Amino acid sequence: MERKITIEELWKQKFYDCLAIEFSIPAYFEVHHLLVITYMLQADGYSPAYFPEAVKLLEGFLYEGVSPKQWIKTNQSSAGGIENRQQRNLDRFDWETDILSIRTEDATSYCQDVRNWAENVLRIIKITNSKV
Repeated sequence: MERKITIEELWKQKFYDCLAIEFSIPAYFEVHHLLVITYMLQADGYSPAYFPEAVKLLEGFLYEGVSPKQWIKTNQSSAGGIENRQQRNLDRFDWETDILSIRTEDATSYCQDVRNWAENVLRIIKITNSKV
């Protein structure tokens, strides 16, 4: 009997595929910071303590013009304890889209899809958290 592949495994493989493309073709790397933080938020990869900081960071990247270099300069001490080491809850939010919807045929589509996905993930998190 064949083992079913989980959504977590599909997401992780697509994430690794995206990373491989980004590091192979410079035009794709433009949205690397959005890819990583959005994947980690959606895959419940951040610790409960760091999750709100990651949400603020994604908002800064998307809407406040914060660059990864600027963030590193001001938040060097944030490196410890950011990973969720417990069971991940992929159903924590009612996601409308995920990493599997990102097109990789060309850099323009890829970058736009990553941005759209990041905006959608941020919106869903903020809507859900405002109800709590």
